[in-house]
This record gives sequence, structure tokens and C-alpha cells, in this order.
Amino acid sequence: MKKVVKLTALSLALALTSSMAAAAENIAFINAGYLFQNHPDREAIAKKLDSEFKGTADKLAANKKKIDAKIAALQKEAPKLRAADIKKREDEINGLVKAHEEQVGKFQAETQKVENDERAKLLGSIQTATNNIAKEKGYTYVIDANSVVYAVEGKDITEDVLKAISANKAPAAK
Repeated sequence: MKKVVKLTALSLALALTSSMAAAAENIAFINAGYLFQNHPDREAIAKKLDSEFKGTADKLAANKKKIDAKIAALQKEAPKLRAADIKKREDEINGLVKAHEEQVGKFQAETQKVENDERAKLLGSIQTATNNIAKEKGYTYVIDANSVVYAVEGKDITEDVLKAISANKAPAAK
């Protein structure tokens, strides 16, 4: 009987302690997609990337047009040409196509790497601002809004984080 009373008391104490610990959690949420889309640096980075890669993209597009023109010319002239001439021009075009595809692949890899680096910078600033707001307001967890099923009013700190990002950006812009 003594063991049963001790076990019950211990179970009750554990239950009360765990419910008190759960009550101590302070959880907020952010809309990470909104923060990324409205990040103050996003548009400037997009313009920078566009200007940085526009020249190469234009050259690749012009090169593609030249290849397409050669293919069209071969198709038009094929009935008048000997088989050996057709084969020679096809080989030339295939070489141009292969070289073009290699250039496009390198270009895409390079742009993807730079875009990923810039995206990581934006996400890093969102993470830093979120951490600062969470510490300032005493939140123990901050989760993405897409994971939230229900939340009470006042737990969405998205706008606070966006303001913190903008505030951190202002001194650097001067």
C-alpha cells in the first residue's frame, strides 16, 4: 500500500511538473515566404543578378538563333545538296549545338550558384532578425506559419521581423 501511495504521488508530481513546463513555453510564428518576398534587399539583388547575367544570356540567345537559322537553311537547301554535303553541314550544326548546350549548362550552373548564395544571404538575415525578436520578446520557439493550425492573436511576429530586417539594413545603406 505504501508503494502504491508513493507511486501515485510521484506520478501526480510528474504530471503537474510537465504541465507547468509546457505552460512555460511561449511560441510564436512567422510567414517565412512573406518575409522572403518582401525582404528589402530582394529587389536590389534581383536587379543586380539580372544586369550581371544579361549580357551572357543575350549572347546565348543570339547564338541559338544562328544555329536555328543554319538548321532552317539546311532544311531548305537539302533537296538541292548531295548526301555528303548534307552530312558535312549536319556534323557542323551538331558540333555547334553541342558547344551551345555546354555553354548553356555552364551558364545555368553559374547563375544557380550565385542565386543560391544570394538567397542564403536573405534567409540568413531573416533568421538573424527572427532570433533577435524571439529573444527580445521571450519566445522559446518560432515556427513557420505554414505549420500552424491554430494560434491566438498576437503570436504572429512576421511584421516585427520585417521591421527588424529593414532597421538592420538602414545603417548599411548610408
